[in-house]
Amino acid sequence: MFYRLISFVGIVFFSCQLFAQNDPILMRVGNSEVKVSEFKYIYEKNNGADADYSEKSINDYLDLYTKFKLKVEKAKELRLDTISALKTELDGYRRQLASSYLIDKEVTDFLLKELYSRMGEDVEFAHIFIPVPENTTHIVKEEAKDKLREVKSKLVGGMKFEDAAKEFSQDKSSATKGGQMGFFTAKLPSGFYALETALYTTPIGQVSDIIETRIGFHIIKVLSKRPARGTIEVAHILIDPEKAKLADSIYNAANAGADFDKLAAQYSVDKNTSKNGGKLPPFGINMYDKIFEDAAFRITTNGQIAPPVMTKSGWHIIKRINKPAQDSYDIFIRKMKSQINKDQRFDAAKIKLVEDIKKAAGYKQDKFELSKFTNGLNEEFYSYKWSPSPVADDKMLFSLGGDQVYKISDFANFCKKNTKTRLKYDKSKPLYETVDELFNEYVNESAMAYEEKNLEVKYPDFKSLMREYEEGILLFEATKIHVWDKANQDTTGIKSFFENVKNNYIWPEKAGVTEVKISDVDKDTAEKIYKFVAKDDFSKLDKKFNKKKKIVATNEAQYEKGSKELASLEWKDGAMSPLQADPSKTTYSFLKIKNLIPSRSKTLSEARGYVVADYQDYLEKEWIKSLTKEINVVIYKDVIHALKK
Repeated sequence: MFYRLISFVGIVFFSCQLFAQNDPILMRVGNSEVKVSEFKYIYEKNNGADADYSEKSINDYLDLYTKFKLKVEKAKELRLDTISALKTELDGYRRQLASSYLIDKEVTDFLLKELYSRMGEDVEFAHIFIPVPENTTHIVKEEAKDKLREVKSKLVGGMKFEDAAKEFSQDKSSATKGGQMGFFTAKLPSGFYALETALYTTPIGQVSDIIETRIGFHIIKVLSKRPARGTIEVAHILIDPEKAKLADSIYNAANAGADFDKLAAQYSVDKNTSKNGGKLPPFGINMYDKIFEDAAFRITTNGQIAPPVMTKSGWHIIKRINKPAQDSYDIFIRKMKSQINKDQRFDAAKIKLVEDIKKAAGYKQDKFELSKFTNGLNEEFYSYKWSPSPVADDKMLFSLGGDQVYKISDFANFCKKNTKTRLKYDKSKPLYETVDELFNEYVNESAMAYEEKNLEVKYPDFKSLMREYEEGILLFEATKIHVWDKANQDTTGIKSFFENVKNNYIWPEKAGVTEVKISDVDKDTAEKIYKFVAKDDFSKLDKKFNKKKKIVATNEAQYEKGSKELASLEWKDGAMSPLQADPSKTTYSFLKIKNLIPSRSKTLSEARGYVVADYQDYLEKEWIKSLTKEINVVIYKDVIHALKK
């Protein structure tokens, strides 16, 4: 026993050494370590496409991150991380983030990778089908499954799949062909994820188990697989079935260099495409007649024209326009991520996730206790009046991880809180079915919550996110104390700072300007007013021109030297801008400089906003200086050097 213990300790020690080598310490700030993984995560996240690991980029970011870590370390020394309000804020953020993170990592990412992989292959299959309405009873579903169980036993006994399909399948269109459905590719419509999974996981020549889809139950046999055809763009010329010679003639002419678009316009009987050069929208498999599809996908080169092929519609002369390549995975994700979460496969994957969590956590259930709880209920359970028994039942209902116990009383309270869920069930539904559904919902929620508690251990990225958010909160609080609050509340400090830097806050030279607007007059009158203002001041303007009605209005303003409003004026007292007319030529305007206002220093009151902002910058720099002296920083240059490219 002692030898085994020593061996175990040795293995753990070796593993820790190995991990330390793979993720060395990059620097120490006070009592805190910064590993390479932490630095790389934040460096790449904040630099994006510019994270090139060049010497300058690494050095610049290391300087910023060191200052950041100094502030965080100071916050920890001040025990800001123990403040209950901040801990509550962090817990709330974690709960919000954990749920979506777990779903993204375990469900969405899995489904996207799975679908992208499947889309690279087409699968040919046959099926035996028993239809069942989507919202039918459990009994009807079992009857359909029983029929397929009998069929499956016959197949195991040696009956040919084709013969079984002809005899038992209720898909009349495929039964006569031995159940053959042709080639299909992912993604199948919502509600057919189980069928899609069977297509891609059943070996060629093998028969699947019974599969449930939203239209019924299936047994499939995979006949063959091939690289996915994807999509293709073609143009075609459609010729009537009895005109084979004409089709050959047009094909020969097109291959000899005749304009395909003109040939389509002249000869094609497909009126939907003939005027558009015969172009069809891009299509994939199972969109058109199989003969047409096969002929189109056999063409290997853009611009190549295939010999005429005959379908039920007539003769087709097909020209390949383009064969798009499969999207890259990044483009695929951008297109599909929002769609996949609305697909039935998303719910199926969530159910599988819960089952995996339960299995990994050693889920154990006491079925007897659940049955006893159910037997103690009556129809009042379907009403909002129902409440659990006031006598708390602390017996275990199920457990996760061995030590996480969920009691009957916990489940009863869950049922009480979920009144809407209870009320949605019809009283005609047996109580045990209702309780089972509520119980499954409770187990699912509990399993997800259990897994969310362990995200930091399972996902380094999540751990980094939480560290980033926690340190962000600490940074905010520490900066608020040492910089922002001080800058806003330290009246003496601001005054002293302002006296030392007041020459930075200067009002530029300005001009006092009168803006003149003349309305409802002709050009001659406007020019007369313009000349009057040029010679006289504004005191007699009203008496001279606004006797009957007000046609001249003025407004006082100030503009800085160099402003665009005064670009056309000479910088001197009395300077006037040219007379400007609006498009209707009934309204005119101009400016006149009344006086020049020399440059001067701003008062603290006038510059306060700028002064406070600059004082904050000053305080932050001083704070960093003091932190650098107060907190020891050790940077391992060999580790930094190894990062640089």
